[in-house]
Amino acid sequence: MPAVAFAHPHVFVEPHVEIVGNAKGQFTAIRNVWRMDELFSSSVVVDFDANANGILDPDELDAVGETVRQSIAEWNFYTFAEIGSEDVKLVAPTKLHTLFENGQLIFFFEMPVKEPIDLTQHKVKVSNFDDSFFVAFDFKNADDFQLIDLPAGCTKKLNVPDEDDAAKQWMNTIAGLGTDEEVPQDQANAYADILATRLEVACLRPS
Repeated sequence: MPAVAFAHPHVFVEPHVEIVGNAKGQFTAIRNVWRMDELFSSSVVVDFDANANGILDPDELDAVGETVRQSIAEWNFYTFAEIGSEDVKLVAPTKLHTLFENGQLIFFFEMPVKEPIDLTQHKVKVSNFDDSFFVAFDFKNADDFQLIDLPAGCTKKLNVPDEDDAAKQWMNTIAGLGTDEEVPQDQANAYADILATRLEVACLRPS
């Protein structure tokens, strides 16, 4: 059986995700608030403290946000929404707002849904994850996801995959490879997708 060496995360994030909607039960945007780990945060201070005063001034924080925005664009800003097996198209953020608080960087940004989704007709699954395993998003529980401006009849359900079952599922997808074949990158990335914690959101249909 071919083996693959999975990378270990280098950046750890405490995420908070807001699923934004309207009174009609339509899903309209995702808002992310990411609190970065202290090691990563301190390294950013060293790199972006242009005036060497030991803190990140507003213009330096803006530079951090823009650098990160550009660097994670190719990874879809680690932000995903799905209906069934299809991706929901999201609009890229024009700015990552950045704070430095208690030794940690905090990024917050919004990604509108390109075409609002009627949650009375479709269930949507939302998550943050990095299929390269460079960044780890540590969701504690369903409180890390919040529903904003949606009707009371909308509900959320946290889906946390079992790691053993996820590993078996992934191994089944590569079982046909020969012993001298490498695992294709898209299949290696699929493992992170299988392991991702997701929130499922749906709304009651009007009576």
